[in-house]
Amino acid sequence: MDQQKLDRAIGRRLKTLRTQAGMTLNELATRSGVSRAMIGRVERAQSSATAALLNKLCAALDVTLSDVVALSEKPPERLTRLADQPHWRDPDSGYRRRHASPPDAASGIEIIVVDLPAGARVSYSPWGRNAFTQQLLMLEGAVCVHIDAKTVRLRDGDCLDFDVMRAVTFENETKQDARYVIITRRGTSYGKM
Repeated sequence: MDQQKLDRAIGRRLKTLRTQAGMTLNELATRSGVSRAMIGRVERAQSSATAALLNKLCAALDVTLSDVVALSEKPPERLTRLADQPHWRDPDSGYRRRHASPPDAASGIEIIVVDLPAGARVSYSPWGRNAFTQQLLMLEGAVCVHIDAKTVRLRDGDCLDFDVMRAVTFENETKQDARYVIITRRGTSYGKM
């Protein structure tokens, strides 16, 4: 899917999720801290949404980024072929994610494959409601994960378990692209890391 088509699909999906939640643009703007004008531009595909912006909107809508990027309106599937897995690229950082799991998997688990370019940094605000847990499994390269004031450096094969109750930043301080898998399970939060 080319970027313009993806931007239109993401915009439609955000608008649908906002409408289903019974929120006006003003209400979503207030909840998310994103301006009404910017939300409108994203919904109309006049602007490509960044990872940070989508994170704020998703947190305010109580949905995951996968709910927006997967763009599925179909019933749950058990299999998703590589060619059918949605891809999304953050226009600011070059961060790329592929939603590998079948849409609305019965297990409640989502598997996301992430490519973080050399020198890239992607930050997420704390998730306010309906927080979920995640594990990050490093496949190639190295990534620093900053969770509040704590920094964890991960290399090939390392696995980190964390939740999204605190601010999280993924940073590739190296000159080599990094690839990792994020495995998410909704509805489970726990104490500090």
